[in-house]
Amino acid sequence: MKWMKWHKGEPPEAGWYPAMRIRERGGWNNGWRWWDGERWSWPAFPHESAQKAGKWAAQKEPKGHNSEIMWGKPQVIN
Repeated sequence: MKWMKWHKGEPPEAGWYPAMRIRERGGWNNGWRWWDGERWSWPAFPHESAQKAGKWAAQKEPKGHNSEIMWGKPQVIN
């Protein structure tokens, strides 16, 4: 069984992460954002193309918004 553990703060490395704004808990929790080591991208969603996801990854949130975003890491329960 898998479940998502949500974190506040910066992820450990650059990459795509399931992410949502803290105030939107229970809302757009299927969005993925690119973390470049400094700033989050706009969200991309599973139904969108790779080209569209790349476009969203190039669009950055203002630095002040980093603290508003939670990122997830799937956990496996045995």
